Amino acid sequence: MLYKFLLWIIRGLIRIVNGKGHFEYHEDYNPDATYVVVAPHRSLLDPIIIAKALYPKQVAYIGKKELFSNKFMSWVFNSVNVIPVDRDKPGVSTIKNAVRVLKDGDKHVGIFPTGSRFSDEIKPGSGKIAKMGNVDLLPVTYQGPIKISGLFSHKKANRVKCRVGKPIALPDGKRLTKDDMKIVSQEIAESFAENDAQLDPEYTYDVEKMRAEYEARKAK
Repeated sequence: MLYKFLLWIIRGLIRIVNGKGHFEYHEDYNPDATYVVVAPHRSLLDPIIIAKALYPKQVAYIGKKELFSNKFMSWVFNSVNVIPVDRDKPGVSTIKNAVRVLKDGDKHVGIFPTGSRFSDEIKPGSGKIAKMGNVDLLPVTYQGPIKISGLFSHKKANRVKCRVGKPIALPDGKRLTKDDMKIVSQEIAESFAENDAQLDPEYTYDVEKMRAEYEARKAK
């Protein structure tokens, strides 16, 4: 209930301050299917815009355990389906919880396979969870303002954009081999690039710049 309410409020506010967003969907995307949703992490807005793109099906995001810092925040994130993970020492319980969500069939599981906004390295966890849940991966890419303050513009160049790409089927077999995981990671990276090119071929996300800005903020 809270998920739907917050999404309704937030997407309404974004429409007011930023205008009508642009959303694209690959013809192979099935809105009735369940997926492990993978996306490059570029902004705090990523989860919201992706949730809007895939609504009415909900997304149970895997998020860092630090989000559950106190009782109130823990209640909020539990209420909107966030699955906690220790990014330094990912536990089996996170995978089990994610697979349980997939097998229930009424929610997607959302993962940012780069782990943070300051990396472009695709980690293999999303493929493992999709394999165990017997679902495909769904690459979704956000373009638009990086900072929330950037939403306050009706200029076309600053509009929110999002593309739901072609689902990625996993190799046959009970488990993914190391070679399989490398191939899947490459397919994810290529899908992100394809989504970006379809939305705006001139778009770039400068990971090095974002990392440098983050390090500078930490040093203050």
